[in-house]
Amino acid sequence: MSAAGVDDAAMTGAQPTGEAALRAEIAAIPGVARLYPASNVVARIASAVGATVARTEPGGGDIVLAEASIAIRIGVGADRAAAEVCRAVYATARDWAAASGMHEPSIRVTVAGIE
Repeated sequence: MSAAGVDDAAMTGAQPTGEAALRAEIAAIPGVARLYPASNVVARIASAVGATVARTEPGGGDIVLAEASIAIRIGVGADRAAAEVCRAVYATARDWAAASGMHEPSIRVTVAGIE
């Protein structure tokens, strides 16, 4: 993200990488209405405080990546079955993990709401 608040990847035409790429892939899945913070409250507060001190944007915590785990919380649109959407999110996260060199991670997909 540039100082002007513009997404640098969008400006340069570059593809997002890492967590941003996974977030974009999940957000594009039919039936995913939104991503909710998957990190706990303490982690979100620490991120916000750190961002304030560093004068940057806080990390959203929409997806929590650890050495061998991925946690994702989503809102599901009422037009799709939640189980179907969760399976698609899980498959996307699994494929992303394999492409990123993360072998056999524990993947947790939680539906935080039906919208």
